[in-house]
Amino acid sequence: MKAIKSAWITLSVIGMVSTGVKAQTSYLDIGSKVKNYPQVEWLQGKPVSTFEHNKIYIIELWATWCVPCIIQMPHVNDLATKFKDTNVVFIGQNVMETDKAKVLAFLERKKSVVTYAIAFGGGSGSHFDKEWLKPAGVSAIPQTFIIKEGRLVWQSTPDKLNEELIRSLIDGSFSSSLERSAREDKKD
Repeated sequence: MKAIKSAWITLSVIGMVSTGVKAQTSYLDIGSKVKNYPQVEWLQGKPVSTFEHNKIYIIELWATWCVPCIIQMPHVNDLATKFKDTNVVFIGQNVMETDKAKVLAFLERKKSVVTYAIAFGGGSGSHFDKEWLKPAGVSAIPQTFIIKEGRLVWQSTPDKLNEELIRSLIDGSFSSSLERSAREDKKD
């Protein structure tokens, strides 16, 4: 009986340690490498499957039920319009909902406000949820990720996204002080 109990405890500890290691290896933070876009369904615009090194990707997370997300859409759309002839790719990534028909109906009503690429990620347990939301610690939206040269370089809310930040990414003057600022914003 003692041997069975000891074996059970050993297996439990091994299970907890291996689960902890897996969680640590899939952590997504500033500086993390990101090669491929998660498996999503593209509803509008040109699909992205891999991150090209010569492009900057601004990914704004939103949902139809998220009032702050909807409020930020015109701001993000204005930036997407201003930078449309550059190497900046804007993506509106729908998250945390499973009703694609509702998302499509929402996009139909908002087509003048949302002219950039849109992807449907699905709800809890989706590939986007497992590969990005959970590893990045995202439990609330709106959230914005910026990918440059295959790395996550900025994560915050879309209201902190502005022309100066985007221009600094384009011209290479983006500084680590901005990265630190984004990290601090993420903690708040």
